[in-house]
Formats: sequence, C-alpha cells, structure tokens
Amino acid sequence: MAEFDGKHPIQHIGNTILVVMMEVDQGNEEEFDRWYNDEHLPERLEIPGYVSARRFKLQEGEGVLDYLCIWELEDASPLESELYKSQRSRPSKLRDAAGPHIRQRARGLYNQIFPLVGAFEDHSGNYAKPTA
Repeated sequence: MAEFDGKHPIQHIGNTILVVMMEVDQGNEEEFDRWYNDEHLPERLEIPGYVSARRFKLQEGEGVLDYLCIWELEDASPLESELYKSQRSRPSKLRDAAGPHIRQRARGLYNQIFPLVGAFEDHSGNYAKPTA
C-alpha cells in the first residue's frame, strides 16, 4: 500500500544504487533478457536490503553500453550477505547460457549524497504527457 505525504504518493527508495551496464552479442539478446528478467532480478530482490530494480535499453548515446540496470539498495550490505554469495555460486542453466554472450560489463556502487533522504520530485504537473 502506498504512503502519502498529504497529497502525493511516496515511493520508498534506497540510499545506495548499484549501476550495471552490459553489452550483449547481437542475436543473443533474447537469451540474455530471459536470464535477467526471469531469474536474476527476482533472485536478487529476495535478498534483504535490495529495494527495487529497473532495466533499460540504450536509445541513443556514445561511450556507454546498451543495457543498464539500476538496483536500489538500503546500503551496500546485501552485496556481502551469505544469501548473495550463495546465489552467485549456485548453478544456473539460464546464466550459463547467457553469460558467454556478455561482451562487456561495467558496474558501480554509489551512495546518495544529496538530498540525504528520498529524492526530489516534480509535482508541478508541468511535464510532457506520454506520447505512446
């Protein structure tokens, strides 16, 4: 159930994000997406301290990789948990099939510095309406 600040819903967000970018061999994106969406995301979100995850595919840009996942975490502790370590070491047919097609990977763990809690949000209503 959503919380409200009196007028607007408040979404719980973590103060730490894990940013993962990947480049996948053309023709193997479906296999990669199946592993990431069906196994990797649900599995990681079972770990206490993970808050949410969102995936993106590059629309335009230079010097960045095609796939991006932003993981919100309470802090960095889930990455040191026993559950995280056991997930990484367990066998996975989906991961084994997708892994060889990941050509490049970049990963960064970031701590929020401002604002100290939450996020700035636009509640003005003066933003573009979705076109699709």
